[in-house]
Amino acid sequence: MLTIPIDRVVKSDMFGYFFLAKFYEKIVSQEQNKEFFVDFVGCQHFDANLSAALGALIDKLSEDGYKLWLTNVRLGVKRILSRNHFLKAFAVETNNQEKEDFIEYKRFNRNEETSFKEYILKGLIEKKNFPKHTEKAGDKVVESIYEIYVNAIHHGDCNYVYCCGELNLGVNPVLDVTIVDCGNTIVHNVGEYCRKKGIPLMDSCEAIAWSMIRGNTTKDAGTVPGGLGLAILQDFITLNKGALQIVSADGMLEYRNGETNTSVLSAAFPGTIVNMEFNFNDDNIYKLRSENIDMNNLL
Repeated sequence: MLTIPIDRVVKSDMFGYFFLAKFYEKIVSQEQNKEFFVDFVGCQHFDANLSAALGALIDKLSEDGYKLWLTNVRLGVKRILSRNHFLKAFAVETNNQEKEDFIEYKRFNRNEETSFKEYILKGLIEKKNFPKHTEKAGDKVVESIYEIYVNAIHHGDCNYVYCCGELNLGVNPVLDVTIVDCGNTIVHNVGEYCRKKGIPLMDSCEAIAWSMIRGNTTKDAGTVPGGLGLAILQDFITLNKGALQIVSADGMLEYRNGETNTSVLSAAFPGTIVNMEFNFNDDNIYKLRSENIDMNNLL
């Protein structure tokens, strides 16, 4: 039985996403071995929201016939990964913690649209420190996040969508919410679309950027929503001074402070990660432009 070590620090950045992609690549490259210890002995910090990606990878590997056991989870990391019930999902007994500091780790199947919406509404929008907003504005943000789930199911053609989140306290508290699927990547789908249309192929970062544009879709018109459904969410994140990260195959796109930056990873993630960072140090009150209330405009 082989051991796959978890890096010392795994955060929601280029290095953390590369580690997750490399973690998967290392396991599937071992043709003669199907059983692995996932060893946390050297891990000092693991962003709790990224347990959505780790859980998605473990499930995918399990479906493909691999067996993995989590081992040597240090006390500090165990606390991080127990707060959102990730370790409990993998048969590691933990204690519940205060719900305001995390969004529970959950796996949604293809037919749980209503449950996913309720999960986002209660886990994110209704948190006491989420930026103030009208009911209609909150509903729009929920709908935009819901479209990520819909597109993972229909465009990614996956069986499950994984999600969780964690509030990072400090001078500028932020809540990271991560949605993951291990279906067809954006790069794959956009590549197939380009071949079908007879247009030049895009690299991974170009494909992700293209998928974010309102109305762009690799499916036939009228079947499922176009693009990733992120236009409204991006508007909110811009005003909120938050951030948005998308990783698919070996491409990574990050939108922060009104700027978009891309990176090519040295390994490919077998699916798509969407990480949303919400600024909880925000005194604005958000509404739709159609609402006649003297507050800051949003959408």
